[in-house]
Amino acid sequence: MTHKTQKIISTILLAIPVVGGFEILIYILNLNQPGIYLQVAGWIFVYLLFKIVFLFDLHYKQRGSWDRARARHESSAASLWRHVKILFTAFWYRVEHLRAWRYLRQWLYCLLIPSFIFWATISLFYVKFGQLVQQQTLAVLSSAMLLLYYWNVKEFFFRKKEVVDSDIFVATTTVKIYTAVILYAASLSMLRYFCLHPAYFVIETFCFTFLLLYQAVYQHRLITGRNIAAVLLIALLMSAVALPVYLYWGLNYFTAAVFMGACYNFLWGIFHYRLDGSLTLKVFVEVFLISAIVASMVFFTTNFRARILDGCNFTAITGKTF
Repeated sequence: MTHKTQKIISTILLAIPVVGGFEILIYILNLNQPGIYLQVAGWIFVYLLFKIVFLFDLHYKQRGSWDRARARHESSAASLWRHVKILFTAFWYRVEHLRAWRYLRQWLYCLLIPSFIFWATISLFYVKFGQLVQQQTLAVLSSAMLLLYYWNVKEFFFRKKEVVDSDIFVATTTVKIYTAVILYAASLSMLRYFCLHPAYFVIETFCFTFLLLYQAVYQHRLITGRNIAAVLLIALLMSAVALPVYLYWGLNYFTAAVFMGACYNFLWGIFHYRLDGSLTLKVFVEVFLISAIVASMVFFTTNFRARILDGCNFTAITGKTF
């Protein structure tokens, strides 16, 4: 079986529970069964985690574990105890890649993106209770991004390289920008839904931005004190954007998330080109113009006066009720 055939089969085996799972979750939620909704979501998420573990194990497992174990204990006299030692030693060799922190850390970083996409989508389903068209749109977009991510993760594991190649990096960057947007949307919508303090959105924005950028630095194998300081600075800048967005943006938190995604794309783009050593004035202007056009289109088409009657009360901060 060729590698491409394996990827196609693996993607199909993932598409069935992801696409079908989202449809089932929408159906359960719209029946007003939040308890069952969370239980089913938890099991689907466990499958997504298992899929990453399976792909990781498939490509990083040590072959010949049984033969190595037998060779190690060949001097022992034939007995039941010798067979037991061979069995446990073979198992120990078999999970060698799961015991090494270098490999385990790589596996953990690969869990971030699907976890963020899945739970952000689940949260937005909840906020959009009964709005089937918007729920279905979210299901399609998130399913596509999850499948694209897993497709490239399998390729990344297959190549067994420390640094992500450019073709995989472009695809995963697209997924990561979508992840940032849907995270901002889910966080904003849930917090505004329960009228929680703006500080929570600022903190969540900081954490999400930091984790996404830290993963990117890890994939570049450029985790240094200077780069971590740059990641912290970008996360702080996004947090500064988050506060006025939370307080003053209109009802449509999707446009707010796209605006924040444009800001994230600009900061991340500049940082990425600096890491590659290819940041020039021309590149800076190009990234700035693309981000500015997207942000401006969203900003100037948003009705900032749109509010819900008896909405969130932030008079202690702004003197207004939202």
